[in-house]
Amino acid sequence: MQGKHLTQKERFYIEKRRGEGVNQATIARELALPRSTISRELRRNTDPTFNGVYCCRRADTLARERRHKPLPNNAFYQLEPHIQNFIRQALCSGIGFVE
Repeated sequence: MQGKHLTQKERFYIEKRRGEGVNQATIARELALPRSTISRELRRNTDPTFNGVYCCRRADTLARERRHKPLPNNAFYQLEPHIQNFIRQALCSGIGFVE
């Protein structure tokens, strides 16, 4: 199940069931997901400004923002900006680096 992202529908289900007081293990079983996935979702995507209440729309926004945020240790982002631009242009134009 590596690389699977929760859908907005799954997030809505988590919000609904948490509001009903259902525990994480039960929600995981109902969605056929590992318990750790539900735990991680609630830990990472519950906005503190919502007083600890899980909101599926806000969770989806937080997850999308995190997904599009570049990792600082990524080697590409450690290159000089002009080299990054060259690589981007070469990939977009289909120029190959192999002779």
